[in-house]
Amino acid sequence: MFHRLLLAWMLCLGLAAQDAVIVFLRHAEKASRRTNAELSASGKQRALRLVEELSPFQPVALYASNLRRTQQTLEPLSRQLHLPLQIYERGQEWALGRSLLARHPGQTVVVCGHSDTLMDLVKALGLTTPFPEISGFDRFWMLRHHATSGTVTLEEHRQRPAPSEAKGTPAAVRP
Repeated sequence: MFHRLLLAWMLCLGLAAQDAVIVFLRHAEKASRRTNAELSASGKQRALRLVEELSPFQPVALYASNLRRTQQTLEPLSRQLHLPLQIYERGQEWALGRSLLARHPGQTVVVCGHSDTLMDLVKALGLTTPFPEISGFDRFWMLRHHATSGTVTLEEHRQRPAPSEAKGTPAAVRP
C-alpha cells in the first residue's frame, strides 16, 4: 500500500512540474513604415497560415503588443482557439516576461511582438546564453522554461512557406 501511495505521489509531482513554453514571434509583414501600420496583404496571409503552425502547441493564452499589426497577426489564431488577445504595452516586455511564468506555470502561451523588443522578453524569461537576432517574418521561437532544473532553452522554427513561395513564384506577383 505504501509503495502505491509513493508512486501516486511521484506521478503527481511529475505532472505538477511541467515545463512552461513561451512561443514568440515577430508580427507579420506590415503595409507601411508608419509607427502603427497594419498588416499588408502578405502579412494577413501569413497570419492565417500561423493558425495551422501554432494551434498544435495548444496555447492557453495569446499576448500581443498595443500596436495593431501584432494583434492582426494573432487574430486568426485567437478566433480558431476561442482565446481573447491579451494586450500589453509595447516597451513593457521585461514586466511581461517576469509575469508570464507566474501566470502560466507549466503552460504554453504565444506572444507576438517586434524585432526590437522581443530580445528583452527573452532575457526577462531567463535566457542567458547567446541567441540569434530576432528578425524575419518567417519564423517563430519556442522558449522552454524547464520546471525541474529551472534552466531555459530556445528553439527557432521556420514557418512553412506559402504555396507560391514553395513553387518559387517571384515576390512581385504574390497575392
